[in-house]
Amino acid sequence: MVWGIIEDLSERRAKELIIEKQNKELKKLNATKDKIFSIIAHDLKNPFAAIIGFSDLLLEQIKNKNIEEIDEYAQIINQSSNKALDLLMNLMEWSQVQTGRMKFKPEHFEINTIVNEAILLMTVSAEQKSIDISSTLSPGTQVYADKTMISIVLRNLISNAFKFTQPHGKITITSTVEQVELTISIIDNGVGIPEEQVDMLFKIDKMSSTLGTLQEKGTGLGLILCKEFIKQNNGKIWAESMVEKGSNFSFSLPLHK
Repeated sequence: MVWGIIEDLSERRAKELIIEKQNKELKKLNATKDKIFSIIAHDLKNPFAAIIGFSDLLLEQIKNKNIEEIDEYAQIINQSSNKALDLLMNLMEWSQVQTGRMKFKPEHFEINTIVNEAILLMTVSAEQKSIDISSTLSPGTQVYADKTMISIVLRNLISNAFKFTQPHGKITITSTVEQVELTISIIDNGVGIPEEQVDMLFKIDKMSSTLGTLQEKGTGLGLILCKEFIKQNNGKIWAESMVEKGSNFSFSLPLHK
């Protein structure tokens, strides 16, 4: 009889511990989501305020036929729109991962193709900041991964490199093959990151908004996405950086299934 009571108490305590653990995880998850949405809400305010404010000014200058001011305001509106779109895309992709709506579809594909596509997307940014971007990847190198996810990773890492590289700077994309994996590195000669901040870059509870060299805004959500995608593709992601020297963001991917 006593033994049965002890068993019941042990079972009840075990269930209580499971519930306590689940509650802690739920609180942590909710706190993380609250932080993400507060950062995003704050960072979306700026580009939309710029779009609305400069649209009003643009309408006034159109009436006055002031071509120089029209050109300047149109550029600001374009830049602000791109910032807002980039942030919304990251948010959408992150939410798809969290809800399981982004399906994992690994395949063999040529990595050089999507690297070139990602570089092409940054053509306007390269012209605006006079940044030289190049790739040393050899054509024909294949990896086994989800093509869409790796495209998003490249887009985010290259975009970050542009953000923190001074005008007339340089960005190089390189690769190395070691046994069964390929490592891609995005190297810039930009402003760099303090050593104590490097380890926090991929931690969701340490997310923060950082200004680029031309006051470009960011949330850190892009790096969290990169970590999620690379982990799902059985790879690793890391960063090395020195203040005023530049940064090297690297990730590895398997060569074969």
